[in-house]
Amino acid sequence: MGETKTVFFIGDVAMDEYYSAPYFPKIKEKILVQTLPAQMGGMIANAACVYAGYGAPVSFLTALNPGAVSKALCKGLNEAGIDTEFMVWDESLPDAKTIIILAEGEHTVFIPTLNLQRIELSGEAMEALRQADYIYSTFCELRPLRFGEMTVCRVLEDVKSRGCRLWVDLDVADIQDGDEALFGYVDTLFVNEKGYENLEKRAGGDVCAWLYGKGVQRLIVTQAEKGCTVYCRDEETFSVDGLKVPVVDVTGAGDTFCSSFLYGYTRGMGLRQCAKFANYAASRAVTELGARAGAVGAEAVLDWVERHGGDRAEFEKFL
Repeated sequence: MGETKTVFFIGDVAMDEYYSAPYFPKIKEKILVQTLPAQMGGMIANAACVYAGYGAPVSFLTALNPGAVSKALCKGLNEAGIDTEFMVWDESLPDAKTIIILAEGEHTVFIPTLNLQRIELSGEAMEALRQADYIYSTFCELRPLRFGEMTVCRVLEDVKSRGCRLWVDLDVADIQDGDEALFGYVDTLFVNEKGYENLEKRAGGDVCAWLYGKGVQRLIVTQAEKGCTVYCRDEETFSVDGLKVPVVDVTGAGDTFCSSFLYGYTRGMGLRQCAKFANYAASRAVTELGARAGAVGAEAVLDWVERHGGDRAEFEKFL
C-alpha cells in the first residue's frame, strides 16, 4: 500500500443547471425543456470530490465571488472533505455556473466564462503548493495564477523544483496562444478523443514525440465507452477496454476517470492497473445522475469491479 500523498486541485467549481430535452434544437428553434435538480459541479471540483471520496486529503483553490452561490459551492466541497482554506475571493466575478442539456442520449454543456484575469496566491497558498506532491488542474485554470511578480510559469517552476508533479486534464485541448510554455511543467496529461485530434493538428503529426520533446512523461487518451489508451515515454503504449453499462448521465465521467487514475497511481498501482481501475470507476459513475456520481469511495468501486467480473484483489491490496 502506498503512502498518503498531498494533492492540490486548482480549477473550476460551479453550480450545474440540468435540463432534459426531447432532442437537441437547431439554431433559432424553440423547444420546451424539463428542469432537473441542480447539481454542484465544475470539472476540477468534480475530480477533487472523487479523489476525496477515496479518503485522501485534498486541497482546492480557485477564484470566486463572495456571494451565496459561491458559499454554497464551498460548503459542498467542505462536506466532501475538501479543504478550501486558500480560495481567492473577487467581487468582480459573476456566479460560477454551468448549463447542461440532456438530449438524444448525450449531454451538451455550456460553460459561461468568469473572465478570470488573475488569481493572486497568498503567501500561505504558495507555501502549501510548494509542499504538495501533486497539482491537478487545466491550462485554463493555471493561466491566471500569480504570486506577486511571479508569472504562472515561475510559480510552476518553483513548485516543480521542490518535487511537486503537475497532472493536467486538457479535455478537448483547446489550447490558446502562450499555453505551449506550460507543457514544460506537465508530468501527466489527459485528453479525450477530440483533444487528441486537436493535439495532432497543433503538433503537425506525432503527438507523443511532440509532447515528450516538451517534457511530458505520459499521455492518457480517454475514449468514453471504448476505454482508454496510455502513451508513456518509458513504457510500451497500451489500451484498456471500457465496460458496456446502461448510461444515465456521462457528465463528470472523464473527471472520475482522471481522478481515479491519479489516486491509483499515488497508491502504487502500475499504469495498466490505474487505467483499469479508472475505467471501472468511470463506468459506474455514468449509471447515476450528477457530475459527482463518481465520488463514492474505493469500496463501491471494488464492488463494481467484482460485479462486472473483474479481479477485486488486483486493486484492493493498494487501497
